[in-house]
Amino acid sequence: MKRFTTIFLGAILSCSMAVSSLAAMESNGSPWALPALETGNEVGFVMNAELQSAKAPMSRLNACKMMMRFLRTVTGQEWSAKKDSPFQDCQDADVIAAYEAGIIGGTDPGVFAPQNTLTREQVAILITRMLRVCGIDLTEKAQPQPFTDTKELYRSSQVYIDQLYGAKIIAGYKDNTYRPFQEMTVQEAVAAFVQAYQYIQDNGGITPSAEQGDDGEKKVASYSGKESERISIKGKTVGLRMSVEQLKETWGEPSRIDETVYGLKRYVYINEYKDYFFVTLKDEKVGEIFVPGMDFRYMGVKGGDTGADIRNLSRVSTLDHSGIITTDTTEARLPMDYLGEVSGILLQSTDFIREKKEISTLTNALRTALEAELLDMIQVKRTEAGLPLLNIDSNLVSTARNHSEDMIRKNYFDYNSPDGTTPFARIAERGKTFFTASEVIAQQRGDVVNIYPEWMRTVGKKNNIVDETMQEVGVGVASGGKVLYVTVDFCGHQTTNS
Repeated sequence: MKRFTTIFLGAILSCSMAVSSLAAMESNGSPWALPALETGNEVGFVMNAELQSAKAPMSRLNACKMMMRFLRTVTGQEWSAKKDSPFQDCQDADVIAAYEAGIIGGTDPGVFAPQNTLTREQVAILITRMLRVCGIDLTEKAQPQPFTDTKELYRSSQVYIDQLYGAKIIAGYKDNTYRPFQEMTVQEAVAAFVQAYQYIQDNGGITPSAEQGDDGEKKVASYSGKESERISIKGKTVGLRMSVEQLKETWGEPSRIDETVYGLKRYVYINEYKDYFFVTLKDEKVGEIFVPGMDFRYMGVKGGDTGADIRNLSRVSTLDHSGIITTDTTEARLPMDYLGEVSGILLQSTDFIREKKEISTLTNALRTALEAELLDMIQVKRTEAGLPLLNIDSNLVSTARNHSEDMIRKNYFDYNSPDGTTPFARIAERGKTFFTASEVIAQQRGDVVNIYPEWMRTVGKKNNIVDETMQEVGVGVASGGKVLYVTVDFCGHQTTNS
């Protein structure tokens, strides 16, 4: 197993340096547009269908859908329609949301004309309005644009183009024209959207972003974080340095508030185990984010990608089989399973990493919290696999705890006890009957976030977690100094088919 892991990690490193994701991207776009199409697709506001129609004209409907995906990406907000459609010919939710945000209007009263195409002038107007909704004012960036064919435009259009030109979001042609009345193609629009996205990232994120209230009015969302500080989960953002108020504003009240080995509070958001994550708070702000699932995006990486897809990869840890992305203020660890697929993310601020200190003893409340979080991770993986959730069994909990404590007391780490007692014998001693049973153990210094990569990178442990024959579980944690010993016992009962 160790030899396989070493070879596999070497292959990942080679691929990450030598293989461009452009080679795998299928698009009919022009060569000059492929980098923008790739970036837009990775970030999340360009869909695969648009990659295949890159040279087609941009319709009003497609523009609205792309704009709303852009807003969800950069603001982390839902941006859903709040009212009924004001248009007789279009009921699309993204069109309604774009209208409610003040980005686009109809062509005539009650008419949207969704399949009409957009000109380069109109797209410039829409992008400027979209950026204003994000809280981006380009007034001071405006520069007199040099184009020879925009003098007949309305002054308001010229102002928009001046601003986008000054911010380097749009450009003209080599003959010094802008061609404002020419149809804008999908790939031209994507190039402008990507430039707008890059402008936001280069200027420290959105400050502030805007979100629709229930009455359709815009309200200010106070969180503004750099790309390296935030994770997108189902279109909503959770970010480092978020205050408790900002966190609750976006995600609501947590499902639980747990104690941690750092003596800090942890907000756990279960979300039916489909969008599960937790954050650890330091000085009432988020210092750590952990997502043990696949449905997330971070700096162009998403769950299910491989190590070769991590474009900003700093290194691969041979200790926990994680891809690591570091910046001046953050460290992101992306644990990969035994097949090399990214299975989650741990994002921490460098301040949090430097200042965190684990305690050496477990209180009952802390042990209960750690066991609950480990069980959460198991339920997340089972939910992803389409399996039923496991039921907690008190006898299995006692069996698991006793084995973890026994490993510390007798200084060993094994499934079998020193006297030869097997996991199955220990389970049976508690009076449990079962048709199938299994056990997973782990030993790691630190927190439960260090246990998860061990489970994912080991084929037997991950397969036990998602074993469809199991129905009951017990998780037991003990600590030896600052090292956690974890035992998980599973049981399944035979079912009969009539």
